[in-house]
Amino acid sequence: IVLIWLRFLSSPCAEVHAPSTVVLAGSPVTVSCYIKEDCSLTKGQDFHVEWPYQANLNYSDVANQNKSIYEIIIHKFTDRTAVLHCAICKHEDCSVVAGVEIKAANPPPALQNLTCLLNLTVPYSLLCTWNPGEETSSIPTTYTLHTEIRNQAFKYVPPPGKHFYRVPRNGFALFYEVQVHVEAVNALGRSTSEHWVMDPMETVKLDTPEIQKVGTEKYGCLRHKWSLSERQRWIVKYMCIEIRLTPIKPGTIDVCDLLHGMMYQSEMRVRYRSSPWSEWSHPTVATTLIKAPTGRLVTWLKLLGQSANRRHRAELFWKPSLQFRANSMNVSYIVSLVRPPSQRKTVCNTFQQHCSFQIPVDVRKIHLTAVNTAGKSSPTEVAVYKHTGSYTYLRVYPESEESVLTEWSSPVSSAVSTYVLEWKALHEEIPQISFEIVDKNQSSLVVAGLEPYQPYNISIYPKYKDGIGQPYTVMAYTRQKAPSKSPEPQFGEIRSSYVELYWDEIPLQNRNGIITSYRVFYWDDENRVRVTDLEGTEKRVVLKDLRPSSMYSIILMTSTTGGSINGTTVTVKTPSIDAFEIVLVVIPACVGLTLLFLGVFTCFSNNKCLKKCLWPMIPDPANSSIKKWTITSSLQDIPSFKEVKDPVLVYLSHFSLLSLSEKELWKGNPSTSEYLHSCKWSYDGKSVNDDHSDSSRDSGIYNSGSQTESVPYATVVFANSYRSQPAAPPAYLRSESTQPLLGEEEPSSPRPYEKMLTQAEPSEADHFSTFQEDLGSKQERVSLWEDFPMLKSLEVKGSSHQA
Repeated sequence: IVLIWLRFLSSPCAEVHAPSTVVLAGSPVTVSCYIKEDCSLTKGQDFHVEWPYQANLNYSDVANQNKSIYEIIIHKFTDRTAVLHCAICKHEDCSVVAGVEIKAANPPPALQNLTCLLNLTVPYSLLCTWNPGEETSSIPTTYTLHTEIRNQAFKYVPPPGKHFYRVPRNGFALFYEVQVHVEAVNALGRSTSEHWVMDPMETVKLDTPEIQKVGTEKYGCLRHKWSLSERQRWIVKYMCIEIRLTPIKPGTIDVCDLLHGMMYQSEMRVRYRSSPWSEWSHPTVATTLIKAPTGRLVTWLKLLGQSANRRHRAELFWKPSLQFRANSMNVSYIVSLVRPPSQRKTVCNTFQQHCSFQIPVDVRKIHLTAVNTAGKSSPTEVAVYKHTGSYTYLRVYPESEESVLTEWSSPVSSAVSTYVLEWKALHEEIPQISFEIVDKNQSSLVVAGLEPYQPYNISIYPKYKDGIGQPYTVMAYTRQKAPSKSPEPQFGEIRSSYVELYWDEIPLQNRNGIITSYRVFYWDDENRVRVTDLEGTEKRVVLKDLRPSSMYSIILMTSTTGGSINGTTVTVKTPSIDAFEIVLVVIPACVGLTLLFLGVFTCFSNNKCLKKCLWPMIPDPANSSIKKWTITSSLQDIPSFKEVKDPVLVYLSHFSLLSLSEKELWKGNPSTSEYLHSCKWSYDGKSVNDDHSDSSRDSGIYNSGSQTESVPYATVVFANSYRSQPAAPPAYLRSESTQPLLGEEEPSSPRPYEKMLTQAEPSEADHFSTFQEDLGSKQERVSLWEDFPMLKSLEVKGSSHQA
């Protein structure tokens, strides 16, 4: 519908024409400008026409046979209101000569949310409201409310701009259906809402009811006596009642029944069939009848530490099972130790859900009983388990800000009956322990009801048939963030080149997570920054390589996996180098240099010392491996030679004693054999064959003056006949070693030794002594065994033995 209403803005020079000043939004619009012949701006002038407008108009020129008419077409007019001007332009100078105002609008939108509400306050009325949709303020819209009762129609027109109307009492009837709809009309069209048929009584909102009395006559029931307001008591049919019960103390409300001995607060509201609910009434308090507790309790018993005086410290925790009913508001619990046959000893009587006590080592059962004023529940039996078996590994992952996911692996033993998952808040002054009994086939559980950024200890216990395994505990957070504060460093020892820092741990309630690391930033007057990183468990650091007499600024940063925070800046000034530090450095340096000089001087000024430094190892005959050789292996490389009666004396540096069997040992002199058998050396001494001469007799050929710096070494092999074999002559094995021997007074080889034969009894020991040049001398030989302990250990007892 196009409204044919033209409005011209005329002037002495031109007129602007539009087919309609109100058009459908988005439709094309044609506008023309007529230039009058007597216009002074165009006579004899070269000009053109433009259409200036602030917004960008998508238009194009339209050719016209009349040269005095200039037309344009706007392809899509969407502006709510626009004024189009016609301007005559000469070169770049333009003059507006005429214009026209055009409005864009839409037909009325579909009306929504038509509702009516009956008001039973005298005089009765029916208030109907609707939603007009998007406002079209550019053109006026008229609304009309239509009602029809018993084939009688009524029309009601609200004031302009109003979207509701209050229908008077004669426009509707109670308990009868009424048909209602709304119609909207404007210059571009009309729209109508859906037709709604309703009973006005089903739309009434009744007054708040009054609860007159609440009482109880049987278990689990409350009787309410109530009434409507005085002006609405005539309504007696089709009433719906809703009662809201709220326990005075926290508890569980069974949907089908009420708890025994529970105090409830009752509120009520009403409505007629499907009409809106009334407001809630004032609350009224009543209590149901009390009954003895029923059902069982879920328990968790922990034995703490080792037994002392045949007693264990124990903690018992419990909570209601799904079948437990306290049947009253005040319930206490009794914990009793049970000894056979039926002896009971009460150790706890508490209103809490935990108890600490001592339990003798011979007690195997505990009874837990719930008690109220009406009676006692059946006892819940708790078995006493000792810690046994292995533990299981536990891992904890954040699930949300109020929960964590716990996962565990089964222990090596497969005899687990159940698991006990325990958790407690570490930030509380008195931590409350919570627990959950988990089936043996389950390996994960979500723990909910936790606080974010607070630490919790979570433990898993494997429970066996006859014991409880060791716990595995993890500290966890649901969420982590930067700590609330960083500790303030304190100064320990301060020196010119280093400064010691230490700090205290952050309180648990301020950590907001697990401390992973510390970082120390420090810089001097010249802003040379250095950084030191520390583990989260360290509380001390030494800042080294500092400059004396310098001012340093220090900041300690504390980090968790959720963020970091910097502490306050502290400053310290390193002292200058004092006399004490100079003494600590100079004196050790001087002493070290002095000792080094003396050592070098001593070594190079004494040839003996130099030799000892270069050849510090001295052969040890007692620890030689030659004594382990057999006679065959010892002589296999020695060339055969004829019997030597008088072997030449050589210098001995090693001995090897060949062993004989125990049987042959006892064939000799009993006293000698007894001595040899009791000797501490590992070998068994044997007699040298009598055919062999004592090598010491020819020792006179030794000339000490002819000894050179390099002295050959040799090994003397002592042996007797092996089983029935003839004894070999004594062999002297020459050594290839050229190592010099160390003497007592001179760097020459040691003096030769001989075995001295005496006239003593056979049990008397033979000795090695200093060999004298004058063999005929009867001078008493002096024993030097005390100066040669290793040679002394090789001493062979018995006069019949020769070396």
